Amino acid sequence: VFHHFPLRGHDGVMAEEEELPIPAPLFSVTANDKEKIPLPDAHDPVTGTGRWLYEGRLGEGGLATVFRAWDCKGNLGKVAVKVLKRHSKAHARHAFAMHRESQWSLERLHNPENPRYSEQHASLFARYLEDHTGFADLGIEDFEERRKFYESPDFNWYKQRVELPNKPYVVMELVKGETLQNAMPSMSASEKREVILQCATALEYLERFGLIHRDFRGCNMHLIAREKGEDRCQLKILDLGVMISAEAGMEQNCNMAVQAFRRRGDTEEKRKRYDWLPWEVRNACDDLQGPVHNFDPPGHAFDAFSLGVLILHLLLGKTKARLILDSLKDHPEKMLDASSIGVPKHLLGCLLAEASKRPRPHEVFSQTTPLRPTSVPEVSPIQVPTVIVPSRSPSRGVSHTTTKIEGSDDEDVELIIVEPKEPKEPKE
Repeated sequence: VFHHFPLRGHDGVMAEEEELPIPAPLFSVTANDKEKIPLPDAHDPVTGTGRWLYEGRLGEGGLATVFRAWDCKGNLGKVAVKVLKRHSKAHARHAFAMHRESQWSLERLHNPENPRYSEQHASLFARYLEDHTGFADLGIEDFEERRKFYESPDFNWYKQRVELPNKPYVVMELVKGETLQNAMPSMSASEKREVILQCATALEYLERFGLIHRDFRGCNMHLIAREKGEDRCQLKILDLGVMISAEAGMEQNCNMAVQAFRRRGDTEEKRKRYDWLPWEVRNACDDLQGPVHNFDPPGHAFDAFSLGVLILHLLLGKTKARLILDSLKDHPEKMLDASSIGVPKHLLGCLLAEASKRPRPHEVFSQTTPLRPTSVPEVSPIQVPTVIVPSRSPSRGVSHTTTKIEGSDDEDVELIIVEPKEPKEPKE
């Protein structure tokens, strides 16, 4: 029997879902309350028009707002609807990024007609159900040709006109559970090892399609189920918003829809929050005016590094992991032994090494070891300084479209699909 988790905050209290302050179909989905824009295809119970009955806001970021909704005209049931907040010529590239992330799912990861499709592997990713961004209607029928056209280094998003619908949006599977980042403190060693194996399996699936997730971290993953008494769990990976192809020529592609995480803050403390970015990307120019460095080959290397950082988070917790990561780069001989959660020291060291030395996902899977019954997590040999918790969120990358959890005080906890489980009894 699997147990589905409600969304919980840092203090373990169930987070309250924010309901729409005024009835659909009129609700502002822009950062400016003076601009009232109707939600797309909102159901009006009086006239019976509209498809989506919007039930609550699940999350909001700088580029998109995510709502829980009910499909009144079709058979999708409860879904998550991600709506682009701003609609202008300058933000057309964000609508394209939303289109691209939906097509990675519809045409690649969750497409049974694709020869590389695997139902088991696809189940590790949140499924996109419909694309209403308008890009499929702009004349180029094939997604691959369309993607290459709009991702071309010569395509100028500011000068070339792109006709879009008034309210671009995508529809996604509504995923239950809690973020992996929030669940870590309560997870057993066996569960953490299981998560690592599922992460390696997911990255192996992306490698099969030649894709790079680029945002592979705990706040973009959910534990959707845990099996009582068995220390087993199910993982679901969210948010394909900055996923790109690992094909040749993309490494330094300057297209604004390909770049991501170019603005990482004006202080070292802010930049440390982007710990999942590989050394070669993080050390590149932190400025939109400087040279572009999207990733280093081989294609799997970016997400392999992110997995190494995630393993550190599982081993030590996010705060300590961030504090020692740079020291591990400078002193690889002090690499931690994560065998207590199934990752030998040499494997973790390779994941955090330079791009050419990082193991492929299937190698991570095969080298993950069984747990030792008496194993105890190794104490870090590196001095950990006093923790300073930043009070401001880092600025986002140019094509980053994730959303922040409502009510969370953690600047890094971001997700796009959450449905808390209702309590059995009302609170006092």
